[in-house]
Amino acid sequence: MSEQVRCPKCGGEFVAGGLREDSSITWGVMTERKVLGMKAVQMSGPFYTVYAYRCQQCGYVELYAPKQEGR
Repeated sequence: MSEQVRCPKCGGEFVAGGLREDSSITWGVMTERKVLGMKAVQMSGPFYTVYAYRCQQCGYVELYAPKQEGR
């Protein structure tokens, strides 16, 4: 996301970050089912890149998924 993002809690400035050392993650619809008695998880689209932001002032973290991926 290129526009300036402000914290909805305190109005502080958000800093882009990530989860587990990534700058972004992917969001999709998760479905679970049993296959041969074992739990299987499948992810289906539409897929979105998820961006993480943390407020420098209060520490609030928010995730955004602004654009659909072309997968």
